[in-house]
Amino acid sequence: MASPAPVLKNPFAATIICKVATAEMARKLPIGSIIGDHHGGVTFTDAVAAVLESRSHRGWKELQLGSDLWTLIVLDR
Repeated sequence: MASPAPVLKNPFAATIICKVATAEMARKLPIGSIIGDHHGGVTFTDAVAAVLESRSHRGWKELQLGSDLWTLIVLDR
């Protein structure tokens, strides 16, 4: 059974990148970037998602930000 998404008291949604149009753009994002999907996995193409996943040790995580549920990935490589 999956655990519920944590609730953050200080939402940082203003710093979440929500559009990455191409795999090339995904490769150019700096380490530390936070990329988010607020639409249940339909925001990014498979090619873009694959690049983002290859740049993260932790992969996608669901987080509750205020009243919104986001799927986020942090680029750490």
